[in-house]
Amino acid sequence: MALDLVAGRASLEVRALSRTVLGWRTKRGWSLKELGELVGFSPAKLSQLCRAVVRMSALEVVAIGAACGASDEEVELCVRVAQRAVDPAMWDRINGDAWARLTWTPWEVMAEASELVIVANDVLPELVRVDAYHAALLESGAAANELDLASQHEVLKRLGMDAKDAARPGSPRRLRVRLIVPESMLNGSVGGARVMADQLERLEELNELPGFEFRVVDSDAGPCFGQGASFTMMRFVEKRFDDVVLLRTLHGGGTWLESAAEREPYECALVALDGVLRSEQESTRRLSNASLRLRDPLPGNHSGEQQRLLQLVADRAGR
Repeated sequence: MALDLVAGRASLEVRALSRTVLGWRTKRGWSLKELGELVGFSPAKLSQLCRAVVRMSALEVVAIGAACGASDEEVELCVRVAQRAVDPAMWDRINGDAWARLTWTPWEVMAEASELVIVANDVLPELVRVDAYHAALLESGAAANELDLASQHEVLKRLGMDAKDAARPGSPRRLRVRLIVPESMLNGSVGGARVMADQLERLEELNELPGFEFRVVDSDAGPCFGQGASFTMMRFVEKRFDDVVLLRTLHGGGTWLESAAEREPYECALVALDGVLRSEQESTRRLSNASLRLRDPLPGNHSGEQQRLLQLVADRAGR
């Protein structure tokens, strides 16, 4: 039988278990009704299990895995996850941590999120990168994996959704992204001027979308807590999903922080950063100016034409 969520919350691991079991069904191409007939569950119950509304028991994992023809290794791993979810701390004391664990990607968690607050300290996050920018990071060793353009597209298209789009049955939820960067990032040299110009143009395009907010840290404000690390705060509409923090390293590794105590320093960092951010208008102006400077074929040439373009940017930002 399905179990209540511990403390009414679905951890990232419990949600990964639900996605894995959902994946078994989708690989078969079965509807909830078709799978339910095979395992004796109602479509409503299967829907709750696959959305982590309730916690999956080990017996339910076995029943669904057997019906879907999942491998013994997959089923065994998911059974352990279901057992651990009852009392993770006790499970770890008894069994230790020397066993395989379910994994999940940032893209999978972003798909569930309603808001992302991204603080980028060294390089721009994968969510907003153009392919050439990411390729330059790969070549330098600052990124470990190819850019998942399909997942990126699925997340970014939610930025332009309006209330009517989101209300359609089966539509993904709307997403709001707030990207915070130091001004030095706009003057970076990842991949050279051409690549940086394309990357900044991508940021300008995203900044036109209703769900995207671009902010630059005031370089004159001095050091501020929160500027020394790159992290993403992910927030969710569902009350059973707590906010989570993803810490990112330059080479692409990540650490997930779920507990309130682990998240608190990063919540404080966002509050502190709010006091040293340039306005949306000023941040947009600086982004546009940096983009224009990179596209000027004669660096340092302040011709009348360039001055006119810069004035147009300033006028547009002021409106």
